[in-house]
Amino acid sequence: MAMHYFFERTDFLWQLGLYSLLFGIYYVTIIKESVRLEFWKGVLLAISLRLLLIPVLPVLSDDYFRFIFDGQLLLNGINPYLYLPEDSMNMIGGLEGDPYWQQLLEEMNSTPYFSVYPPLHQVFFGLAALGGEQLLINVIILRFVIIFFEVLTFYFLYRILKQDGQSIHALWLYAFNPLVILELSGNLHFEGIVLCGLLLSVWMWQKQQAWESSLAWIFAVGVKLSPLIIGPFWLKAWKSKVLYIFFGIGFLGFSLMFFPLLVGNGFEGFFDSLRLYQKSFEFNASFYYIIRNVWEAIVGYNPIVYLGPTLSIFTLIAILVFTYHWKMKNMQDLAEGMVWIYLIYLLLQPVVHPWYLIPAFGLSVLTQNRLLLVWTAMVFLSYSAYMEEDVREKPLLLILEYGTLFMFFYRMYLQRFAKKIFKYT
Repeated sequence: MAMHYFFERTDFLWQLGLYSLLFGIYYVTIIKESVRLEFWKGVLLAISLRLLLIPVLPVLSDDYFRFIFDGQLLLNGINPYLYLPEDSMNMIGGLEGDPYWQQLLEEMNSTPYFSVYPPLHQVFFGLAALGGEQLLINVIILRFVIIFFEVLTFYFLYRILKQDGQSIHALWLYAFNPLVILELSGNLHFEGIVLCGLLLSVWMWQKQQAWESSLAWIFAVGVKLSPLIIGPFWLKAWKSKVLYIFFGIGFLGFSLMFFPLLVGNGFEGFFDSLRLYQKSFEFNASFYYIIRNVWEAIVGYNPIVYLGPTLSIFTLIAILVFTYHWKMKNMQDLAEGMVWIYLIYLLLQPVVHPWYLIPAFGLSVLTQNRLLLVWTAMVFLSYSAYMEEDVREKPLLLILEYGTLFMFFYRMYLQRFAKKIFKYT
């Protein structure tokens, strides 16, 4: 775990070298199945690897400063959706020159925005803030929360695989993936908790327990809004009256989970920040960059203000068309359909951070689809943008990342995808 202990984010070549070494070991031992693990031995080893990161601050991402800042605001009775970070500190008062609060404010990458994290997400931030004004303690609390949900993820994967009659080897593809370990336990991102909810939802679907499945899905949505993209797919997964139960429970759960946004019109700040995020940021994109560059060559300016929302509409249309044509008979069809929906979403987004892949990758290990596995190997190249103080992406490395991904996509399209897509149910 030298990547977190000895090197900074700007040391990209060292980081890439170590990541490549880790992925090479992962390939030889796990992907090639040269090592066989019993369930509990494998789980204990996977947890041990995550615990190695406990006493160190995240290196590859600075998002955690906002997490902890929002948590501290909650403990001080301040709504993070109503006030910008600097205004919030002024409301508390007496924090001028306080090193802890100044570090949170100065290192934060989102000072011009209201909080963009849903209310359920904020609960975890509040838990971290209970550790007091000690940054490392706050980080350790968040890390233990994430590891706890990782253990639940292992369990849900195990139960789904066993119920489907599959080998538990697929569990190790997730548990020992270097990107998963680095981005969740290492960099404190919550996509692992999102995946935990989605897997529980799939498991409950296997057991045909509609309301439990619905609540698990809405839990995932409560952590990050992105799982809403599979909403249309559930229309096909449930039949007759069960469908109404699923979406009725889902609507109720969603309403309760997002009700705090109505306090003081917090939803205005929340959605304003979401819109600004969609219209202002671009990172590690694929189709978005192609369209943007063509547009810039023709009209001479960056079209992000229009292109981001337009691609969101196109994404929705593409997901609806895909859902209509997808043939679903069993759990693997359900999981693989979700994976393709996530792929549609990710490939059309203007921002694709490495950790965004984790929910789709976790679902993909339930299937024979290994496209996300390939992407977890290549997406680390996007960190090359942080080699300098100013974030600058490297076009050649983006071409290498997505060129490799589309090469595997082309292969899979010929061998598997074309046989299922465009077949009417």
